[in-house]
Amino acid sequence: MKPVYVTEYARSAFTRAHPSKPGVDAFEGTRADSLLAQLIDHTLERAPYDGADVEELAIGCALPVNDQWNFGGRYPVFLSGLADSCASRTIEQQCGSGLAAIRSAALSVASGAADIVMAGGYENMTRVPMGPALFEAGTLTVPDLPADAYDARVVMNMGLTAEALAEKGAISRAAMDAFACASHQKASAAEDDGFFDGERISLQTADGDAVAKDACIRPDTDPERLASLRSVFKEDGVISAGNSSPLTSGAAVMTLMSEEAVKRTGATPRARILACVDRGTKPELMGQGVVPACEKALALAGLGVDDIDAWEINEAFSAVPLYAAKALGIDEDRINRRGGALALGHPLGATGIRLAGTLMRILEAEGGRYGCATACIGGGQGIALVLERVAA
Repeated sequence: MKPVYVTEYARSAFTRAHPSKPGVDAFEGTRADSLLAQLIDHTLERAPYDGADVEELAIGCALPVNDQWNFGGRYPVFLSGLADSCASRTIEQQCGSGLAAIRSAALSVASGAADIVMAGGYENMTRVPMGPALFEAGTLTVPDLPADAYDARVVMNMGLTAEALAEKGAISRAAMDAFACASHQKASAAEDDGFFDGERISLQTADGDAVAKDACIRPDTDPERLASLRSVFKEDGVISAGNSSPLTSGAAVMTLMSEEAVKRTGATPRARILACVDRGTKPELMGQGVVPACEKALALAGLGVDDIDAWEINEAFSAVPLYAAKALGIDEDRINRRGGALALGHPLGATGIRLAGTLMRILEAEGGRYGCATACIGGGQGIALVLERVAA
């Protein structure tokens, strides 16, 4: 298999989504495919190649319905500077969709099927909300699950799976709130020192307004304030709005290249993809899926937990990275050093691209060699990606 290199990465600002309150989400009037197309064009304007050189576009989207349905990935191709010859596909793997798009793109390059491929992801959670609305409309349906095998009430409610994970891992409400508070503090510090300016691109709304800043970071968050929030999913539970990721809209894109394409175009290789693996787990404990995925990805890369300099573990809920840290023996100081989804937000299909892109930039900033980005997946899965920084 050929080596696969990451050369470019960019994302939109992440906005706070709210399906029932107009005016909250700056992207509420803007289709998600438009956001991705703008990011693609921004990349092409600055890259040492043009749209005709990009052979494939893989798009991650957790809910590819309504105006997030994209005709097999064609709409972002039509809306951007990519050529008609660019093949496209949409990948739906819930919160793992963005990482799954990277995996699809990487496999094309590694196999020799393509030399320059883009992986993108998007979600507008105001325009296409997750949860009951799509089921009530009949857009999404649920089969009759075997009652003797699965608790459907828990399987279909991510908050209840987080409650179950916290119970299994003996993770306290105080520990989860403290982790959430630290996420906001780290993200706020990264914002103040300009770290996110190196990846976040100002995009235009349908009304022509520019959106340049992440909307969910709360620098004044403290443990006392978080402790005052009621549990959301279960009476006397431990999962609150404060230790759960907020509904978010946004998009992200990454370019992957073969060694031959890097040499031909003069692009700068920034990281090499060593492994990308997904694994299934018990759906009622979907948050634990990151553990077997990381274990397999590290084994494929020939690495151990202690070899990883930086981890990006998606903060769908505080319980997920806390459980993974316990199960894998990860030093929490190496996890989400610039904050995570609790503070930045979690636009489902875009999150995996952000995890990998931010991880790459952290390795660059800190001189680390190896990094692992991972996310749990609704329905009982996990996905993990291992990167190696390419030294300048």
